[in-house]
Amino acid sequence: MLSYIELEEIIDKFREELTLANRSGEEELNDFLSKHNISLKSRNSSFSYCDLKVAQILVVGQLNIKIKDVNGICKSIGIDPDRLVYISYDEATNFRFDSLRFSNRYSDIILGALPHKGCGIGENSSIITYLENNASEFPNVIRACDSNGLNLNKTSLKNALLKTRLYLEINN
Repeated sequence: MLSYIELEEIIDKFREELTLANRSGEEELNDFLSKHNISLKSRNSSFSYCDLKVAQILVVGQLNIKIKDVNGICKSIGIDPDRLVYISYDEATNFRFDSLRFSNRYSDIILGALPHKGCGIGENSSIITYLENNASEFPNVIRACDSNGLNLNKTSLKNALLKTRLYLEINN
């Protein structure tokens, strides 16, 4: 484990290199960010640091589709099905959503039908409100909707996956 002084020295060096790359222009900045596996595609909307080579997609809510169909959808668009992590409707009530704050484990959070209330959302009226009102602190939040609202079915899940950072990185 690094000492506080060693950690500060590394942070200072990183900050110097980032500042120089930023001043040198778009190409140098992109090279620096790429070298450190930092994606800023949606830098104005959500917390964006994650290593997209290992990041997962969190799918939260009532899944109205068979897992074999989910796997087929993922494979058809080039996403490894093992990169998806599921939290069911029932599990969402006790899941600590504040644990996702500044998480680099997930590139995206796809939301289907889920309870309004959950753990770790403070005074917010719903889980979605909490995540969207604090978007700069969380992975990219995507609503999986159909004509009836939030719903994780074949079409809405595929459309949501096509909006993920992971998909956009793979197909960039």
